[in-house]
Amino acid sequence: MKRVIPPMNYLIPIALLLILSGCGKNTPESQGSTEVVASSGSVASGKTPGDLDKPLKGKVSRPGLYRLVRSGGIINDPSTGTGKSVVKPVVELVKTTQRIPLIKSGQMYFQYRIWPLPAQPAHADLRRVVKHPKMTLPDGSVSTGSDRMIKGKISSNQVIAYTGYGLDEDYELVEGEWVFEIWYQDEKVIEQKFTTYRPDEAEIAKLKPILSLGNRAAGQSEPSGKPFSRHDWPRITVGGTKQLQ
Repeated sequence: MKRVIPPMNYLIPIALLLILSGCGKNTPESQGSTEVVASSGSVASGKTPGDLDKPLKGKVSRPGLYRLVRSGGIINDPSTGTGKSVVKPVVELVKTTQRIPLIKSGQMYFQYRIWPLPAQPAHADLRRVVKHPKMTLPDGSVSTGSDRMIKGKISSNQVIAYTGYGLDEDYELVEGEWVFEIWYQDEKVIEQKFTTYRPDEAEIAKLKPILSLGNRAAGQSEPSGKPFSRHDWPRITVGGTKQLQ
């Protein structure tokens, strides 16, 4: 969720949080957080001695409705449920919520933290699972989600990142429950649910100008075939909250 093409749907994996505006007020623990502890207490080697007997933990923060300010463009990405993804998005939090109105250009995002993790290698291989209501794509195929591997950058024995989904096409405006999961090895350490709903005319009129896309690139490119390097970290910039009036 996913040559010049019309804007396509996109699914947005984010492995590295770069900027949190106003982080003193919006720490990972400050808004709408939910903690999930993995069932197994086993941990991999490479942690500090004090962490060896601690279970792997995950925490969700800042789930909500976001707006896309700009991005680096759309790429073909067969690992997503819709075959497209957006690179280097810049988003703003509109409001903290788990109920997402079905308005084009709306984004559902959340921040997650996973710890303790080995200090080496510098990244964690994570599995990202998304389950959503049935949507029918333009080619007639049906998508109910995706299951893909992503990389999370490890710093201070933890991964802190954002992930989410953008509603950019009419066929993505499906009502019901959306479930996001992050797995490390065989452990599900993150789960976040959103419920999408049909807003009334008053809510559409209020939110549509806020959710309008900003300076979004229209070009399309192919993913790099080169071996993974630090220059390939997906990036997101999270700006200050866009206040509702």
